[in-house]
Amino acid sequence: MGYGRHVRIALRVLLAVLAGLAVMFALNLAGSAVASALGFSAGGTARLGWDLLCVVLSGIAGTWAAVRLAPCAPRLHALAFFLLVLLMDGYAVAALGADFPEWFSAGLLLTLPLQVWAGARLALSRRHRGMA
Repeated sequence: MGYGRHVRIALRVLLAVLAGLAVMFALNLAGSAVASALGFSAGGTARLGWDLLCVVLSGIAGTWAAVRLAPCAPRLHALAFFLLVLLMDGYAVAALGADFPEWFSAGLLLTLPLQVWAGARLALSRRHRGMA
């Protein structure tokens, strides 16, 4: 395998994980717009519950995208996505944790493994069916 091929694979790996993050951020923004359209007041319990639901769903979709676009080793892509989001969520909880109720911060961190598992499972089950 030549050097150029390694570079192309590395770029595809990076793009797959970045695409997963982009999907996650886009869906979170869409969820925020929907919440505003539905009339949720900013900062209330209902809004925080909605936001946590959007985080979970967007995490599943982001993992799905990262794994589905993986040029190789899809489970390692899921792990890379998990670690990046864990760093972001951990930073958000550390920096802003006092501004949010404990249930929200806990939900943000504790649902992440489930999000990654579900997104990877969806992507891998479809990938195997398409290859059969």
